[in-house]
Amino acid sequence: MHHEVPIFLLSLAVLLGSARLLGALAARLGLPAVVGEILAGLLAGKTVLGRAFPGAFAWLFPEGPAQTLLAGYTTVAVVLLLVVAGTEIDLTVVRRSGRVVGLTSVLGMVVPFAIGYGTGLVLPASDLADPSRRVLHAAFLGIALSISALPVIARTLLDLGLFKTDFGLIVIGSAVVNDLAGWLGFSVLAREFTATKATGAGPLALSVGLTVAFVVGTLLVVRPLVDRALARMEAAAHGHEAQSGDVLSMVMVLALLGATVTQALGMHAVFGGFVMGLAIGDSKRLREHTRNVLHEFVTHVFTPVFFATMALRIDFVAAFDARLIAIVLAIACVAKVLGCAAGARLAGVAWRESFAIGFGMNSRGAMEILLAVLAMEAGIINMRLFVALVVMAVVTSLLSGPAMSALLRGPPGPVAQLLRAGRVIVDVEAETPADAVRALAGPLAARLGRPGDAELFLRVALAREDLSSTGLGDGVAIPHAEIDDLAGPALAFGRMKTGVDFDAPDGAPVRLVFLLLIPKSQYTRELQVLAAIARLAIVPEVRAGLLAAPDEAGIHALFDRVDRAPTRLGPKSDAPAAA
Repeated sequence: MHHEVPIFLLSLAVLLGSARLLGALAARLGLPAVVGEILAGLLAGKTVLGRAFPGAFAWLFPEGPAQTLLAGYTTVAVVLLLVVAGTEIDLTVVRRSGRVVGLTSVLGMVVPFAIGYGTGLVLPASDLADPSRRVLHAAFLGIALSISALPVIARTLLDLGLFKTDFGLIVIGSAVVNDLAGWLGFSVLAREFTATKATGAGPLALSVGLTVAFVVGTLLVVRPLVDRALARMEAAAHGHEAQSGDVLSMVMVLALLGATVTQALGMHAVFGGFVMGLAIGDSKRLREHTRNVLHEFVTHVFTPVFFATMALRIDFVAAFDARLIAIVLAIACVAKVLGCAAGARLAGVAWRESFAIGFGMNSRGAMEILLAVLAMEAGIINMRLFVALVVMAVVTSLLSGPAMSALLRGPPGPVAQLLRAGRVIVDVEAETPADAVRALAGPLAARLGRPGDAELFLRVALAREDLSSTGLGDGVAIPHAEIDDLAGPALAFGRMKTGVDFDAPDGAPVRLVFLLLIPKSQYTRELQVLAAIARLAIVPEVRAGLLAAPDEAGIHALFDRVDRAPTRLGPKSDAPAAA
């Protein structure tokens, strides 16, 4: 064992270093970082190193205690990855989004599951890990094709500037429901597959019942306790944000406890981590800055090793089956996109936006790969189907962003024209987001000839702000809301005298606030205007100009100039930059 420890540490350093390096390179090329992390495992594993220098591979990644230590590290990694996925979920979004999220998520699960299940029943026996359990194989394929990757979806929406929009909340809300149902279904399936003999309906029902009780108990008991703990941490910090280190410690403890409970109940440990992430992330006291610290910590230290390790001991060349990959990829894309699009369309969303929602939900990414790894460890799938699922996860993640961008693409929003018809106010006195929105809502209502609706504008915008903060970062926020009887988009801009806390991802106070009002359900128009604002607001020279402008006329002059020629101050792009 004394010799195994330095081997474990060396192998961990090699995997983490190469995965981070290649992950950063993939990101620079516009690819998901997970592609580079998997490539690191391919290079260091059986696919490349194992073929070229089998002795070196066997020395660096030996069987035995070192492998056990590495497996322990990756177990913690997958639990924390699901915790991060859980913290990305705002249960309020699901409760408030209503019919469109319900229909999109249900049909986005039912259609892929039905097609995947049917495919599993007719696949050749050579494609199955255990042909005698074909029904369970078919059920897994249905789950694998119906699940979405919430972290990847959230990142794609963020990169396109759609995360804080109503369109983005529909996609996120639908993905939440998909993930909850998918991971619970997989946990039940894994329990049945790993059982040494048939457990019967009674023990299975007991296990599922106890797991549901754990979920309910966690959300009803642990969630308010987390909120109180964060409040005490804030109080100890004298009203400032709780120290990230203290919050991370609490998250780690709760994640490991949740994973322990679900593993003991016969479900998979990752489901416990996911539920704990839900409880932690639903607290309004968990600031965006702290969420980002947790996300960065997990995705830069733990998950790169996991994704590199999952490709380590599989020869992807030998297990590559083009026929099976084509089947899985085609069914996954067609079933998911059509199912989600049909659900959104039934809820009243236009066809273009419906298909954009479908492509957003089609992103499988890291969650699909994680599901495939766990399924292979449980003996549910063989190596060829594993490789097919990994390829499908990567391809669908690459397709998601460009497809949404193409479907939602439109002419840039005329920010300068909207502000000419709206209001610009400089040096606003505001201490809270409510103060900032109130200072803009009243003048904008008066400009629209509806002074009596100032309180309505304020109330609707603040309700939207409570649902999800609209702070973009870099000192910019775009509170926005839908108004039933509005004739067209209305925009106001305010420069705050001092910074206002909009709970932005970078934690920076906001001085530049755009209040956007949009007619009900005009998602495309909303996205166009938000994209145009974001494209201008991310340019440092524009922000500096807005802060330095002496008066309203100077601000109008700046927008007149940059909105006509945005490429002079930044790279041209049809998709808005990351918010």
